[in-house]
Amino acid sequence: MTGQALVATDSSEVNAVGGEDTTEFVTFNIAGQLFGIPVLIVQDILLPESIASIPLAPPEVRGSINLRGRIVTVIDVRIRLGLERRAINAEDKSSALISNEQDSAKQDTAKQDSAKQDDGEQDSAKQDSDEETENTSLSADDSAVEAEVPAEDAKRKKISDHMMAVTVEHHNELYTLLVDSVGDVIPLSKKDYEGNPGTLDPVWREFAGGVYRLESNLMVVLDVDRLLDFSAMS
Repeated sequence: MTGQALVATDSSEVNAVGGEDTTEFVTFNIAGQLFGIPVLIVQDILLPESIASIPLAPPEVRGSINLRGRIVTVIDVRIRLGLERRAINAEDKSSALISNEQDSAKQDTAKQDSAKQDDGEQDSAKQDSDEETENTSLSADDSAVEAEVPAEDAKRKKISDHMMAVTVEHHNELYTLLVDSVGDVIPLSKKDYEGNPGTLDPVWREFAGGVYRLESNLMVVLDVDRLLDFSAMS
């Protein structure tokens, strides 16, 4: 499978959460803006590892993934909203960081071996040589421990820089929405729902079904029906 499933929703479970006056949304971020879609239409949240390109597809169609045996079309929401295309992950950058750390560890090991060889040639200072070798070994161990920390940091940075994918059901078909990052599932009262503000970007307004004014920011409700209207993509 070309995407790692992080969350799978069950409609029967979701129906048991919240009341009639509350709607739950899966939130995600695109270019610093918070968006939300109803949790009822969300099937999976993925960390896409490989996306196969589709020949002659419009720019909004990033490609396809194999999700548990089903071929699912991937829609780049950034492009759909008139934003620049971005890299899916920072794997190359993270790999370079890890490679540099491994090279550094190898250099420390080479220095340690060289020190041991020199100490062996100095028979008259065997005791001092043994102490130096022990200190060198401890220093190498400390370097190895220190190397593990940036390696873990690089892994976390890869995940934070990795685009996320939200798979939704639309007209009995599955589509995966490629977004910058995924947030929490939040319940919102229907009475707090508002129409699109006049200051909203015209392109975004085309795909926005309204907004919710949260304590710290504005959440735009993404209209998935309009977003996946392929006739509008033509």
